[in-house]
Amino acid sequence: MMNNRRRSNNFTYVSSCVKYMIFMLNFVFWLFGGLLIGVGLYAFVDKWQATGSVRVENVYDVVLNISLVMLIAGGVVFVVSFAGCVGALRENTCLLKFYSLCLLVFFLLEMGVAIVGFVFPHTLQSLLEESFTDKIIQTYREDPDLQNFIDFGQQEFKCCGLSQEGYLDWGKNEYFNCTSPSVERCGVPFSCCINATDISVRTLLYSYIKSNIKKQLKTIQII
Repeated sequence: MMNNRRRSNNFTYVSSCVKYMIFMLNFVFWLFGGLLIGVGLYAFVDKWQATGSVRVENVYDVVLNISLVMLIAGGVVFVVSFAGCVGALRENTCLLKFYSLCLLVFFLLEMGVAIVGFVFPHTLQSLLEESFTDKIIQTYREDPDLQNFIDFGQQEFKCCGLSQEGYLDWGKNEYFNCTSPSVERCGVPFSCCINATDISVRTLLYSYIKSNIKKQLKTIQII
């Protein structure tokens, strides 16, 4: 009799509707995580076969490598959503606590970034530009995935460059720098052009003249 009372006191009823709703939600994220892992692995292997190696020397190389980012993000989503799926379906307290802890950590990280971005917007913007802009511009032609991503962004948002300097950012790239022996010197990527199919010497000459005028105006302002 006493044992039955203890069991009834420790028993917690979980609504079947809530349980299966959590299961289905995490099951969708679990599939999405598996998809990210598959696509990231395919892109990583394809890049490895094309270039013969994948350079990972510092944190910038990891962040700017889209295939690695997809693998890491997919792995995290896959593990956390799997814990949510099994934990909700089997009512496993250990897995549910792990799942809740992960969600709490993600929430705190997002809140931290949002607060820093709201309180110090200019500092965060300048930090991101100084940390990533030069690295992205310099490795534009070295990483095909990054190149395609930048081209897509510039075409989609109809912009040229990654900072407030605009198209002048591309002067930091060894292929587009005016001192480069490349035929693309003093130019910009095709994705900067409104009509990307109409790229000729006239486009390069226009970029060269525009760049020199900008530099001369800066010199006049200093004087």
